[in-house]
Amino acid sequence: QHHGIEVQEKSIDRSELYLADEIFLCGSSMNIVPILSVDHRTIGSGKPGPITKNLQKSYQRYTHGKHDPFAHWLTPVV
Repeated sequence: QHHGIEVQEKSIDRSELYLADEIFLCGSSMNIVPILSVDHRTIGSGKPGPITKNLQKSYQRYTHGKHDPFAHWLTPVV
C-alpha cells in the first residue's frame, strides 16, 4: 500500500462511475490518464484530481528510476 490508498478490485456498476470524485486508467503504454467524463457526464470537477496527479508524478519517478525502492523493477536500455 503506497500513498495511503486502500485498493479494492471488484466489478462496479456504471452508475458508480457517475458518482466518482476521480477516475483514471493506467497501463504501461499510456501511463496514468485521467478520465474527465463518462457518457457526457462530468466526473468530479472535470479536471484531474489530486490522487490522479499524485499517482502520475509517482509513476514518472518510478519509471525513470528516481525512486530507489522500485529501481530493481527497471531494465536499463543503453
